[in-house]
Amino acid sequence: MRILSVGRPLANPAIDNHSIFNAPAFSDFEAIAIDPAGVLDAVREAAEGRGDHRTYSDLHVVNGPSQGDSVSIADILHRRRDETARLLERGGIVVVFGAPQSTLPQVLGFAGADRYHFLPAPAGLAWAPPLLVWGEGQAVAITAHAHPFARYIEAVHDDLRYRAVFDDRSPAFIEAIASSTATVFARTGGGAPVGVEFAALGGRVVFLPAGSDRASVFEMGTAIEAAVRDLLALPDPGEEPPFWLDTQDVPGLAPLTEVATVARDLATTAAERAAAAESEAAAITRVRDVLWREGPHGLLPAVLRCCELLGFAVYKQRDGVLLRCLDGDLLLEAEGAIAEVGMAPHYRLRARIDAAIAAGDPPPRGLVVANGQRHTAPDRRDCPYLDALRVASEATRYALLPAPALFAAARAAMTGADPATLATIRQRLIATDGLITLAGLLGES
Repeated sequence: MRILSVGRPLANPAIDNHSIFNAPAFSDFEAIAIDPAGVLDAVREAAEGRGDHRTYSDLHVVNGPSQGDSVSIADILHRRRDETARLLERGGIVVVFGAPQSTLPQVLGFAGADRYHFLPAPAGLAWAPPLLVWGEGQAVAITAHAHPFARYIEAVHDDLRYRAVFDDRSPAFIEAIASSTATVFARTGGGAPVGVEFAALGGRVVFLPAGSDRASVFEMGTAIEAAVRDLLALPDPGEEPPFWLDTQDVPGLAPLTEVATVARDLATTAAERAAAAESEAAAITRVRDVLWREGPHGLLPAVLRCCELLGFAVYKQRDGVLLRCLDGDLLLEAEGAIAEVGMAPHYRLRARIDAAIAAGDPPPRGLVVANGQRHTAPDRRDCPYLDALRVASEATRYALLPAPALFAAARAAMTGADPATLATIRQRLIATDGLITLAGLLGES
């Protein structure tokens, strides 16, 4: 997956940074992130004849007719709108750092060009007042923690500087919400929508508050890349396992890996044997993934496999995963992070609990599996989750289980642990309020 960023630099291996002029075709990417303020600056410079602006194919950009080795600003701007429409029609994502509507500097051949010339809007909407209006501030709160782009707000929270907001009292916005064309996931301190996803032409347009000059381009790029990947339901990128992962023994993995290697060397006659061994090894390796993966396509499958080994049945529901055994049910949430796991899994679980209560059901039990400091060896993790998450688990009455403890329990199940021990572990997960420790049950110090 490749993401194109236009008008604002973002640091991530999956993101290519360009200007509105020298970028490749927008439609060649699965997603683009664009800052209308940066686009305006580039157009102003080119229109005034300042700087040496060139296209991706090294043609000069001029404020006049296209000819020979030069291309007009107007032709480029018209082409960008067509490319954006093609991207959206293919189900792509356009991320926009919200800015108030304004007219671009005088562009010959494109009278009245504005900041949002490149972005088609859903039927009945326009990226201008009364829908999109000027606004300035820095207080932004997440209102839908399950939305993939909520992680951007959380990552850049201290350095956000919004420049425009949506008027949720305008008839167009009310209709967009009612028809599910728009989804709000972040609002300003005064309650105005500032993080909004729109459905457009088969794709999605996501408006975000911009980061200040102090905002980390790495944190912004990392959060946007992960959010785009989740929104497109793409698997985790090919991240290399940490150096210490091979020191974590999983029963039966080493001999199966050796068998697979030998079988591949025996050429065609051993192909079926190699494939079978690799399949078994992959299933076992998934257990170890619980120690270093994150996200719904990396960490969650590993957590579910470990829970199955402990004797839980897994049920996929509309709003998440349910674990079930004879002793009771658990609403499951899993979260991984390079640093500490924050409050996001609490808010997701709390919303599911509140929904069950509102439906007239008894208050359900919950379990949060926290894989914080996932790039650190398990025995060196000193702060894998915020203490506020532990306190919240005690107050809300759900269990908080560190990922290394779940891995140890699953490994014990794989080596033939006493069924009574596994039953005690399940009962503890269902009945405990707050942090769970399993070291005593597993014979560990």
